[in-house]
Parts: sequence; structure tokens; C-alpha cells
Amino acid sequence: MNNKKKKIFVLLDNMPSKENPHCWKHAIDQVLKLSKECDITIVSPVCLTLSLRRFKKNRDLIKKLPQYRYEIESVICWRPRYIDFSFIPWKYRKHYFQILTMIVSLLFLLLFKRIKFDIIHAHFVYRPGYVAAILGKVFGKPVIITAHGSDIHQNLYKEGPLYRKRTIDALRWCSRIIAVSESLKKMIDEVGFKKKTCVIPCSFSEKDFYPRDKTECRFKLLLDPNKRIILFIGNLIRIKGVDILIEAFRIVRNKDDNVRLIIIGEGLEKAVLERQVRDCSLDKVVNFLGRKDHNEIPLYINSADIIVLPSRYEGRPVLILEALACGRPVVASRIGGIPETIVNDKLGILFEKENPIALADAIIKALEYSWDSSYQSNYVNKYNNTRLAQEILNVYGEVINKA
Repeated sequence: MNNKKKKIFVLLDNMPSKENPHCWKHAIDQVLKLSKECDITIVSPVCLTLSLRRFKKNRDLIKKLPQYRYEIESVICWRPRYIDFSFIPWKYRKHYFQILTMIVSLLFLLLFKRIKFDIIHAHFVYRPGYVAAILGKVFGKPVIITAHGSDIHQNLYKEGPLYRKRTIDALRWCSRIIAVSESLKKMIDEVGFKKKTCVIPCSFSEKDFYPRDKTECRFKLLLDPNKRIILFIGNLIRIKGVDILIEAFRIVRNKDDNVRLIIIGEGLEKAVLERQVRDCSLDKVVNFLGRKDHNEIPLYINSADIIVLPSRYEGRPVLILEALACGRPVVASRIGGIPETIVNDKLGILFEKENPIALADAIIKALEYSWDSSYQSNYVNKYNNTRLAQEILNVYGEVINKA
């Protein structure tokens, strides 16, 4: 094979924004690392939901759309629009009309902008992977799909039959599947795709996440230097288990009044969780900080004593890697790919999901334990962007050679 740079079309269902700066940030970091060896184009379609009656609302939505084309560190990003109509029943909009208009918008972009590519690499199985698989058939190009967790766990086992069918179709039609954990690969193996599935964990940015002085970080963030800080970062949705964390924190607070819980993130459950905090009389020691700029996240992690992930389900969360890279221990649910990262008690403590008493015990134990931050940051270094990008490049090479 010649030394010409491989042309990769990366398909994402969303991009980081001012409103959600963490959205797919780890995927973007990975793409930027890969762009040193490949010619990469990022495409992330934007859904424009229009009403036939509310023209002013339509105008407002159009004004808020992201730029059609921009660059991130010299990598070109395209945000083609696909149209949705609010009067169409949701089931048909999501699974038929949106899919059709998304494909049309992507075809228009690829043909009229003359975007050339050797491989399509989609993150998330349905819908990006499904659409990528169809485009792969149209253009006769190989497709790689990275499965991240809920796109398999939810779509195969929790959602309706159409989700399952579309997910399996995407997996069947693609050339290669990358699972971010062994537990996820096992689920994919069970539906018949063992031979073309490999495991490459999500990676973290070593230039952003590394140990820093806790006192200095707290000073920059105006945090109390004397409190013991428990930190949660993530979407405030049910699957993340923040309600369990708040209940566990109530138990911890009864035994240690020098602790504080910081919650970073937004989501549909925020109002419910704030009410839960008030009902538990914890509103003075639990702080909802909303979304934070990605550049601030390393400061918050280094300011914390422990990071907690009380999720009901996860793939293999990047946050755990980022926490360990900063030399901070993790308390997390024993689910999904988490035990593949927290492999011993020097890295953190695992507890059974949806058990606030077990979580409270784990938090208390973690706060009392003397952790070796150097061990944690050194251990997780094998998951940095530089090392794992090479594994993805190897997959690209294999797929092109077989095409």
C-alpha cells in the first residue's frame, strides 16, 4: 500500500457547543490526534424541526443554527441541515423521515462539495452508524462503527423492535466494529458479529488531564480549601444515577459534616434532583454548577477528593480515565466496562448499582483511604490519545487492505 494519507469521513450525531462543551469532546480529541496521520473530515448533521404554523419560531431556530462549515485545529467540520416537521408523529419522524432527510443532506454535501474519502467512521451505532452503513453501500466504501455503550445496551435490549432491527442492520452492513469495552463486545458477539468486532477503549487527552496541585486548583475555582469534595460530572438524566448519589450523600453527611457534593452537568432530571436535595435539607452543601467549559474540568477534578459515577448503566466512561489521569480515585457502579478500568483497589472502589447504602459506605471508605495518586496517573497512561490512536490507525489499514 502507498504512503498517501488515508481520507477518513467521520460521522458524529452532535458536536461540542457553547451550550454543551463536553458533547463528543473525547471523540473530537481522538480525531485531532488521528488527523496528524490521516486526512479527516468531520460531518455532524443538524436537525432543523420546522412548524407549518409557527413561522417566527422557525426563524428563531434557523438563527441559532451552527455554522455550515468551520475548522477545529485545521480539521474541516461540516454541519449539513436535515429537515424535520413537527406535525409528523414522532415514531415516523425519528425512524423514517429524519433518516431519509439526513441521508439526502449528506449525499448533497458529499457530491456537491466533492468530498473524497476512503473510509466512513461513525460513532454510535444508531443512527449515525446506520446512516453511515447506507452511505457505504451507495459509495462502495468500507464503514467502521464505534459502539459506545447505550447504543448497544439500550437499542438491543431496552427499546422497541425497530431500534433492535436498525442496530443489527448497521452492525451487519459495516466492515468493522470497534467496541469500547469487553462487556460491550460480548453483547455484540451475542447477536452474531464476533469475527469483525475488536475492543479499543475510549481515550483521554493527556495534554489536558494530569495531576495538579489541589490547593491551587481550589483557589482558582474559589472552593473551600478545608472541605472534602465529592464530585459528579455528567448529564443529569436517570441512567446516570444522580438520585442515588444524593441519597448516599445524605447518609455520608450524617457521619461527616465536612463533606460537600459538587454536581456538574445539565439534563432533564435537574429540577427533580434539586427538589430531592431540598427535601433532604442538603441545599447548603450540594451545589449544582451547571455545565462548565471543558478547560475547567481538569481543575474541578484536581480539586476533588473523589470522583463518583453512580450510573445505572455505562459503556466505558472517559471520565474515569480523566479522573485517574489527574491522580484522583473513583467510586463507581460495578456495571458495563467500568470494572475493566477499575481493576484493583488502588484505583477506586466499585459498588453494586442502585444501592445508596453501598455507595455511601464506598464514599466514606474512599475519603478515609490514603491513595497513591502517582500509581493512578501512571496506570491510566496506556489509555491516552496518542497510544490508542495508533490502534485505530491499524484498523483503518486493515479495512482498506481488505476493501
